[in-house]
Amino acid sequence: MRDQISSGWLGRLMTVFKKELRDHTRDRRSLLLALIYPMLGPLLVAVGLSIAGKTLQGDFRAQFITIPVIGLDHAPALRDHLQANNIRFMAAPDDKEAAVRDGRVPVVMIVPQSARGQDRFTVELITNLGRVDNLKVTARLLRTISAYNEMIAEQKARDAGLAEGYGVPIKIKRTNVARDANIAVFFYNMIPPLVIFMIFLGGVHLAIDTTVGERERGSLEPLLLAPVERWVLLLAKSGAAFVFTAITTLVNLAAFRLFMGAAVTASERLVAPPGWDVFAMAFVVAVPLMMIAVALQMSVAVITRSMKEAQIYLGLLPLIPALPGMVMVFSPMNPTDLNVAVPVLGQMLLINQLVSEQALDLGHVLIATTSTTLSAALIFLLAAKWFRREKMFVLG
Repeated sequence: MRDQISSGWLGRLMTVFKKELRDHTRDRRSLLLALIYPMLGPLLVAVGLSIAGKTLQGDFRAQFITIPVIGLDHAPALRDHLQANNIRFMAAPDDKEAAVRDGRVPVVMIVPQSARGQDRFTVELITNLGRVDNLKVTARLLRTISAYNEMIAEQKARDAGLAEGYGVPIKIKRTNVARDANIAVFFYNMIPPLVIFMIFLGGVHLAIDTTVGERERGSLEPLLLAPVERWVLLLAKSGAAFVFTAITTLVNLAAFRLFMGAAVTASERLVAPPGWDVFAMAFVVAVPLMMIAVALQMSVAVITRSMKEAQIYLGLLPLIPALPGMVMVFSPMNPTDLNVAVPVLGQMLLINQLVSEQALDLGHVLIATTSTTLSAALIFLLAAKWFRREKMFVLG
């Protein structure tokens, strides 16, 4: 039985597969890319998460902030309330709008002269919410002024003999059903598109090198003269590319868990990333993605005329699935039987669910896996058809 396998197409497949793996494991550059490049994205995200954690460290309400003000003496009660909440004051610059626009001051508060001796007046805040570093100070100031409004309203209601709570008739009770939602969750939502980007990039070097690269070096024609069916030859090369893609994906997922786990230790206010089991399941769910990524890489590499052309096309390929994933960071999509049936999109939705620590629907997993796997098989069959055409191996 073993002799029959070794003499059949499966034996020839394994022979070429081992050859491709052996050739590319000798290439130190490929190994370094497979082990180091997938860590760069997780490292950058983890650094951002660590910086955010240090910003949030401690009770922000207990920290002093300094606000440029104009006319605050016109409202001494408001001034005392702000000071009691650790807000200090400084003179506003003459070019107050330009100073806020340029980021020299985060916000300027203006109290009109008409506020003197009055309970009702309008406070103007000059802000620049286009700068992220201003959001925290502005939000702190707005919350403090809102608390002052509620306090005054309650005081006036008591003085008038009204029922407690009359001054603020509608109170809001917040019940959060999300997983300890805070700024860390935003960073965790960036994991799926970055993982998908790496999946579509992990085997690019090998896909190019084993097809158009070998054609340019003149080493492909002798291989074609060997007694190996061309579809078997292409399948073996695809298998080697799949192995490298799986390695980069595994390193990428592990780096996300390790680096983000280390980053959250910088602040007690950051929630921990999903557990190792979630990342392991994400790897399993991503297997069909690896298959279709390799199939697309091989298809493009087979039909291109030069390595430079293949590098341009395959360099852009990861952006196609990753960009919708980035959009989903800000506008999540709920999985349905219809959208999980879309190749690549289905896995993207499932990985998003995993990172959000939501339970997967087994039916959705089966639909997404079947759809993407069949699409990968179809794309590979087209690549194999193109691979049999003689003009594909003529330079230029």
